[in-house]
Amino acid sequence: MIRKIVTIPNKILRMKSKRIGFVDDSIRDLANDMIQTTLDWDHDSEFGAALAAIQIGEPLKLTVVRNDFDDAKSKEFTTLVNPEIVKSSNENVSDVEGCLSVPGVYGRVSRPLKIKVKAQDINGDPIRLTLEGFPARVLQHEIDHMNGIIFLDHVKDSSQLFNIDKNGTLMPVSQSKKDDLKKIKQ
Repeated sequence: MIRKIVTIPNKILRMKSKRIGFVDDSIRDLANDMIQTTLDWDHDSEFGAALAAIQIGEPLKLTVVRNDFDDAKSKEFTTLVNPEIVKSSNENVSDVEGCLSVPGVYGRVSRPLKIKVKAQDINGDPIRLTLEGFPARVLQHEIDHMNGIIFLDHVKDSSQLFNIDKNGTLMPVSQSKKDDLKKIKQ
């Protein structure tokens, strides 16, 4: 089932998600709804890389992540239950991020280049991942959601906020939009 994506300034995005004690059919159904919701959101030159449960109003430590970020037609996702970063590199990389819960706004965010994550898969089995580059960025973004943090909280300078035009080019956001976004930050 396709769910409504929660967007700023909805306060639920600031909630801390709860750990999932047991992976059952209700969690698998929720993960499937999240995948369907992400695929339904895809449009034009943009596609959803991942979605945290809190983004559809479910404060649970659950995320779905697209398997292939280079193929917008790919419909394969990995589900991660209770993901937790256990190690991150000292080397940070700055890049532009967007979010389904922050429609039309992008911002330059610095994050660790590499991370190690422990989680459970859709069957409740433990897994460990070592991620680098964009996949590491995506998972850090989703884990932030589970802690009530949105990417705007990491944008230190409002000159690093952008909109995207119809050609896919990043353009600085207007001053009035910057003012609106300032009110949303923690």
